[in-house]
Amino acid sequence: MHWSRCPTPPSLLSDLALQRLRPPSSVAWAEFLNASANGRMERDFALLTLTDTEQRELYEAARIIQNAFRRYKGRRLKEQQDMAAAVIQRCYRKYKQLTWIALKYALYKKMTQAAILIQSKFRSYYEQKKFQQSRRAAVLIQQYYRSYKEYERIKQGPRGPGALNTIGSFLTKKQDQAARKIMRFLRRCRHRYTSGYCSVTRVSIPALIELKPVVPNQRPEDKHDLKQEKISIE
Repeated sequence: MHWSRCPTPPSLLSDLALQRLRPPSSVAWAEFLNASANGRMERDFALLTLTDTEQRELYEAARIIQNAFRRYKGRRLKEQQDMAAAVIQRCYRKYKQLTWIALKYALYKKMTQAAILIQSKFRSYYEQKKFQQSRRAAVLIQQYYRSYKEYERIKQGPRGPGALNTIGSFLTKKQDQAARKIMRFLRRCRHRYTSGYCSVTRVSIPALIELKPVVPNQRPEDKHDLKQEKISIE
C-alpha cells in the first residue's frame, strides 16, 4: 500500500510562526491564480484522496487497533477488579476471624464467670454446712459436759435421803432418754423389716438399761424402785 505524502504546514498556533509569516508577493498570487485556472489545484487535491481499497484497508487497520485497545483496556480493568476482589476477600476473612475470636473470648469469659460463681456458692454452702455441723457438735459436747458435771456434783454431794432421791430422779431421766432412743431404733428396724430391706434381731431393753452407771451405797428401797421402773419400761 502506497501512502501519499503531503507537506506539513507550519504551526499556526505558534507566536513565532505568526510573526515570521509574510504576506505573499504579487508573483505568488499570480501563480496561484494561474494554477487554479489551469486545473493544477484540482490535480493536487486529487492526489490527497484515497481509493476504495485504500480506504477499506485503512478502516480494517483502525478497527484492529480499536479492538486491540479495547482488549488491553478490558484486561487492565479485569486485573484491577481481580485485585480489588482479592483485597475485599482478605479483609472479609480477617473480619470473620476477628469476630469469631471475639465471640470465643466472650463465651470463655461468661463460662469463667459462671464457674467462679458456682465455686463461690459451693464454698459458701460447704462452709455453712461445716459450721452447722461444728455448732451441733459443740452443743452436744456442752450437753454431755453439763450432764457429766451434774452427775459428778450429785455424786460428790451428801448421802442423805434428799441426795438419793435426786440421784434416783437423775438416773430415771437418763433411763427414760435411753429407752426412747432404743424404742425409736426398734421402730425403724421394724419398719425396714416389714418393707423387706433387712431383718433385725430383738434387743433386750433391760440388758441395755443395765449398762447405765449405778450409784454406790444405794438403799434397798431405791433398788426396788429402779426395778419397778425397768419393768414399766419393758
